[in-house]
Amino acid sequence: MNSPSQVEWEQLLDIDDSDLRLSATTQNPNVPNVRKIPGPAGVVQTAMIRKNSDILEGDDVAMTQEYIRKVVDEGDDSDFRSGPWVNATKFINGNGGMMVGVFADIQKFLNKGKVEKVVGIIKSCTPNVLGDLTVTLKDVSGLISGTIHHKVLADKILAKALTVGAVLVLKNISVFSPKQSGRHYLNITIRNMVKVFYNDDRDSLTCV
Repeated sequence: MNSPSQVEWEQLLDIDDSDLRLSATTQNPNVPNVRKIPGPAGVVQTAMIRKNSDILEGDDVAMTQEYIRKVVDEGDDSDFRSGPWVNATKFINGNGGMMVGVFADIQKFLNKGKVEKVVGIIKSCTPNVLGDLTVTLKDVSGLISGTIHHKVLADKILAKALTVGAVLVLKNISVFSPKQSGRHYLNITIRNMVKVFYNDDRDSLTCV
């Protein structure tokens, strides 16, 4: 989704809660039969669906403008509207954190070769010859490759949860940065695992 123009953005932020009618029948944005309105009106539609969902679930509710900002920041990307990602976001926010994209500029977040916190959705995962799992993770800033150590996979319940579409919450992850390539790779071990949100949105798995 292209970002709204300055005029459109100002119009979006000029919307007040009293201008919008909330209905208890408004559906979750992940439900496929919700027809999305194109353009800036669609941004407002998605924001209000999310806000109404939070109201119905009894969660803390922000001003409408904050929901609009989040929708614009995420863009029209279904990965960030998926149940696992939404639940992971609620988990981070509920623990006093903030969902921040780090992959696109990971050097900025490095401290002695490690990143303090990562939240990423699994876009691909393939076993390698060493028994590890080679993965591609995605956050709101971009993609990064990494390896999940075979000792993580030794936990059968955890191993089954590590599938495409699942969301990982990780801590204190080592980053391997070969000088010749200029790229960065995550080295994920059992100590890094905090929580896994299943790709089918059924539940989450706490690792620590």
